Amino acid sequence: MKIVAALALSAILIVGCFPILREKNGKFLSQVLNLEEFNSEFDDYNSDIASNKSGDTYLLFSSKREKKNLLNLVYFKAEFTYDGMLGLKKTSRPNIGYHLEYYPLPWLIQAANGNFNVYGPNTIPLSTYYNYYTPSKDIFLFYADDADGDMEIKYVRQADGSTHQPEKFNILNSSADDAYPTFSRSGDKILFCSNRDGSFDIYEVTLPLEQPLVMNAEKLINPASFTIRKVEELSGPHQDKCPSLIGDKLVFVSDRPGGFGGFDIYESTFKSGRWSTPVNLGSRINTGHNEYRPIGIDAQSFNYNVMVFSSDRPGGKGGYDLYMTGLDEQR
Repeated sequence: MKIVAALALSAILIVGCFPILREKNGKFLSQVLNLEEFNSEFDDYNSDIASNKSGDTYLLFSSKREKKNLLNLVYFKAEFTYDGMLGLKKTSRPNIGYHLEYYPLPWLIQAANGNFNVYGPNTIPLSTYYNYYTPSKDIFLFYADDADGDMEIKYVRQADGSTHQPEKFNILNSSADDAYPTFSRSGDKILFCSNRDGSFDIYEVTLPLEQPLVMNAEKLINPASFTIRKVEELSGPHQDKCPSLIGDKLVFVSDRPGGFGGFDIYESTFKSGRWSTPVNLGSRINTGHNEYRPIGIDAQSFNYNVMVFSSDRPGGKGGYDLYMTGLDEQR
């Protein structure tokens, strides 16, 4: 009985230490929250956020706060909060929930930054990102920069305790602008945007799923075979940019007619082998100003998907600010 009581007490203490776990069935975040602690008077956008574990995470994004006229990556440790409504704030705690996976981030960011613009960071730890066991401890930071004039997709990788120099992700790049890669957790798809055909469109790379299902750096960067196509059902004569996968959903931005003004956020679902007709996320999220680079937060500790995006709507600190809201109603 003493052992059972001790285990029960331990469970209570663990849940008490991580209040976000108690709020798995919390109220849907219908409000659009300005992430004030992270924003500045300069442009802050193109964010990336770690899978949520015990409330601990990080927020990585492009900002002009340091170089003023150029976007470089900045990084903050963060934690989810719940006080009647989901929130996100800075923290000085060690963020034990993701520390072992993401500890190389400061070195990866340092390698990616420079005297040029850096866009759309996306961090992929091979050991935990995919839906199947992968023994590799490599961690990749994907992004795009304009160091050579046009936007090119690149990656910087840490392997065996060493940070490698940035490399071009050649299977995605063209002589035009290419940016914002997003990766399916099954390992069979990469989506990105490019203006190689005139305006920005969404492109999809399909990779073979080889048995056994094990991802490594070579399969990801230099696959033995792949196909690439413009996703006609998502693209059009206007600017379609910034795709981000959230399970079987894709969110992206477009300035196509029928929106609320500027760039709006749209959603599409993959079913029956194709992407559904994009749906505007409506006036709860979109405004007459620009909404940009939406990303999803891993919903393992929530009962709905959460989205971070940027906007230059009035009421922020200046330029583009980062915002957070619920994407889907509670399941």
